[in-house]
Amino acid sequence: MALTDEIKQSIQQGYRDVLAGKDIRARYGQRLMIAEIARYMGDITENDGQRTSPASACVVEAGTGTGKTLAYLIAAIPVAKALGKTLVISTATVALQDQIVLKDLPDLKKHSKMDFNWTLAKGRGRYLCMSRLEARLHDEGNTDSDTMPLFLLDGPKNEEPGTRAFFEEMLASYGSREWDGDRDHWPEQIPDDVWRQVT
Repeated sequence: MALTDEIKQSIQQGYRDVLAGKDIRARYGQRLMIAEIARYMGDITENDGQRTSPASACVVEAGTGTGKTLAYLIAAIPVAKALGKTLVISTATVALQDQIVLKDLPDLKKHSKMDFNWTLAKGRGRYLCMSRLEARLHDEGNTDSDTMPLFLLDGPKNEEPGTRAFFEEMLASYGSREWDGDRDHWPEQIPDDVWRQVT
């Protein structure tokens, strides 16, 4: 699909609106990123939902604080909307994920006239597994149990003091809906070896 004038205008207007709304000036490098990303996405073709253009990648390299996130959002959202597609953004870190979901997307929606929605999807390893938590609490210290789940056998045998109390606190917080089971929403960082026991 070639970029239509309507899509180009939507991208340009979105960028102008953000600049005006935030009272900032356009950055040459950011404009180049927007144009390159939009051009790349416009070169993707399909027929009956099947991609017909060759698989390729658009690589944008720029330093921290150059506006890469804003550039790809402003370019990609209008193209995805025009195609009736869902735009998926994948991050390498939870910190960048949080920045996009909690700061960049709300900021773009506030300062542009773009109409879009977003939701966050995480892998299952970021969420509490109630079965594992309950089994951990039930069978902790009972290694003679014939019904002990196998995944508990690979856990630590001599847990540090307070671990059971920690798991009980986790269960209580989840049960009272103070915590939603998302590892990233727990008040303190949960060590990997502890989290693996309940996810």
